[in-house]
Amino acid sequence: MPDKQLLLMVQATCASEHLDAFTTWYNSHLPNLLRIPGYLWAQRYMGLDEENRYTALYGIRSQDDLSNLLHWDGPNLHSIAASEFANWQKLKGMTKGVGNVYEQISGSPLRNPLLLSDRPISIVTADVDPEHEEEWDRWYTESHVPNLLRIPGYVIAARFRLLEHPALAAFNTGPKYLALYECESEEILDTLRLTEDMHPEARAELQRWQDYGAVHATNFGWGFHRLISKHFKWRDS
Repeated sequence: MPDKQLLLMVQATCASEHLDAFTTWYNSHLPNLLRIPGYLWAQRYMGLDEENRYTALYGIRSQDDLSNLLHWDGPNLHSIAASEFANWQKLKGMTKGVGNVYEQISGSPLRNPLLLSDRPISIVTADVDPEHEEEWDRWYTESHVPNLLRIPGYVIAARFRLLEHPALAAFNTGPKYLALYECESEEILDTLRLTEDMHPEARAELQRWQDYGAVHATNFGWGFHRLISKHFKWRDS
């Protein structure tokens, strides 16, 4: 992939009593960030497998923008980014926070067509035993993802690896690997998750994951998510 696309993912679980304030703030947060040169688009999701779990995904133009967007104690941090970060820290009731910048390593390009639709997505994250990382990474790209995309209900997929960059030294929290899968609809999700209605091919691939993929993975996360808002600009300046 000649130009690796950059993706910021922020996740948090919010206590029910603070959810209204959390949602109100987020409704202005995403448009505010898109006023900063370097952010291209933003989409927010609600988890369907864990109560009050939320994910925000942001497209970033290039590594040259990171010091303006995310280097919290750096001299080039944009004033809007500094203000939004300060307000983020004031939010109450948040737990299990995750913030990472990833570079795409395989799969469908972001927004062309991945994430261009309003479909639900599956978010999978994992760290990997370094001793087996190269082999595991190859298996994931060459076997696991193609097998999943043969299952009715999965549409397209993309894989990402945590980006190492000086501006992110105090930001990235892991896990190292991220996979995004776009799904046809919410109605089909029970055939993709571990339920009585799980598709036989999905069940078989889950078993292959448990037999090999999970053996070398830690800090694993998997869940389906519904789109609740999206914002983008046609040109970045």
